[in-house]
Amino acid sequence: MGGAHPNSPNSGVRPRKSGMRFKGTTILFILFVILGGYVYLTEIRGKEERQKQEEAKKKVFQVEQKDISEISLVYPDRTIAAVKKGEKQWEITSPAGLQADSDEWESLASNIPQIDRNDTVAQNAQDLSSFGLKEPPVKVSAKLKDGKTLEILFGSENPKKTYNYAKLANSNDVFLTGSNWSKTFTKTTSDVRNKKLLEFESDDIDGVKIADNAKELEAQKSGDNWQLKKPVDTKADSNEVSSFVSSIRFGRVQSFPEPPVDAKTAGLDSPALKLTLHDGKAKTDRVLLIGKSPEKDKYYARDASRDAIFIMDKEIPEKARRPLFDWRDKTIVKLDREKLEKVEIQRGSENISLLKSGSDWKLADGKKVQFDKVSGMFNTLDFEKVKEIVDMPKTLAAYGLDKPKLEVSFREGSNDPIRVQFGSDSKTPEGIYLKSSDAPAVKVVSKDVFDKFNVKPEDIAEAPPAPPTPSTPPLSPADKPKS
Repeated sequence: MGGAHPNSPNSGVRPRKSGMRFKGTTILFILFVILGGYVYLTEIRGKEERQKQEEAKKKVFQVEQKDISEISLVYPDRTIAAVKKGEKQWEITSPAGLQADSDEWESLASNIPQIDRNDTVAQNAQDLSSFGLKEPPVKVSAKLKDGKTLEILFGSENPKKTYNYAKLANSNDVFLTGSNWSKTFTKTTSDVRNKKLLEFESDDIDGVKIADNAKELEAQKSGDNWQLKKPVDTKADSNEVSSFVSSIRFGRVQSFPEPPVDAKTAGLDSPALKLTLHDGKAKTDRVLLIGKSPEKDKYYARDASRDAIFIMDKEIPEKARRPLFDWRDKTIVKLDREKLEKVEIQRGSENISLLKSGSDWKLADGKKVQFDKVSGMFNTLDFEKVKEIVDMPKTLAAYGLDKPKLEVSFREGSNDPIRVQFGSDSKTPEGIYLKSSDAPAVKVVSKDVFDKFNVKPEDIAEAPPAPPTPSTPPLSPADKPKS
């Protein structure tokens, strides 16, 4: 019987070349990945590791910041030293009785492992004076948790003033190190002591009191908002109060008087200005006392919980002494745009109604209101600020509000409408008197606010679409010109 050869085209058996080719490609890909990984580990990553090792060799001390527990800065005329207390807290031990700026001491501790060592210029030098190292201007000593002590002495600059001469305490080998290090570790007592005006976190403060001689201002926080309590009970400008608290939180001592002064000399035995921040979390008061001015734009002050008297600049005292108006909420009227359903504008006997329809506003006759016009109305209420507030107004007639020239009412759902009335013009400050139904005070606002609402229907309605242009009918065969 004649049968097809197994390898003939008609045998029904498919050749396996494609499968072999796929396996070969897979093996090549695996080999490529292995080779790539080997190159990365040996060349790229290996190079990075070697670079790190080379950089480490250039460091004077092989130590980590977390292992440093004490630092001493020794100068020809003084020694400043501190010991670490807790994770990041430091305590000054020399001179005694000063509170430390823990952030500053942490910075010093972080810099010690970074001190670099460059070329050695003299081995076992016998004459250290030529390098400024016989009586070094700066000596840094760091004690570690394991009891070891690291010490480096910084001398004078090299002739090119690009490096400092330096040496270790237990060796007379003189080497070069970056000239920045001597400056980094040259500190005054003022540099490393606590320069915070008060110790607190802004979010923990829920009360502010300002006592300026006989004048008092008090504000209390509720949620994210502030409410004035003295001298009037009204909404505060929450941004202003929060900004004031932050300015104290981040404010810093400008200097410490030399020689020190006593409380009477500084005017702090009976301070003219007393700022009290209530710390709701700690359930205690943080008190800043501000006294006399030793020179222009500066004041003596102290934290009531600390003895140190310091000098601060004028920013905070000037903020504290601002007029009451600056602390008040200067919003014209508070509306929730999302809930607004109807706006009515009454001018004499004329009434204009604006009704919310989806995302649009329409007039009573169904005409759509121009988007920029209605947005301009609401934007002016959101962003314009009151110029003056009259808490105890005379008769409404004194402000032209007995017969307002314009009244606007805003309805939010089923709530009672909020009414805003515009009265007569104000000369000082320039503007127009306004009163809203949600507050007893009379306010002065810009005339631009009045102009946004003093409109007629034709001013704000969208123009009707232009009628379509009639198309020219095609010519009939009889009308076509004859050639």
